[in-house]
Amino acid sequence: MKTVIQALLISLVVHIVYFAATIGIGYWKTKLYKPDVANAWEHVDMLQNEVVFGQAGSSVVYLFSFVGVAMISGLVLYVYKMARR
Repeated sequence: MKTVIQALLISLVVHIVYFAATIGIGYWKTKLYKPDVANAWEHVDMLQNEVVFGQAGSSVVYLFSFVGVAMISGLVLYVYKMARR
């Protein structure tokens, strides 16, 4: 049971680091963005009618990734503990 809890905690930490890095990179790119209005008139593209803010996919993917990372880390922990014996 201890290995399962450790695997879940490792998976939680991996997902927290992933989301924090994604948000941090987005924030950093937003802070460093300098619009070039004069050059923008030379490269006119067609605009979309609809814009998606946030995530357009299913959030079930994160559940599967959480369980998958927990299973992989649990397997690694189990193999490590067996190798130490």
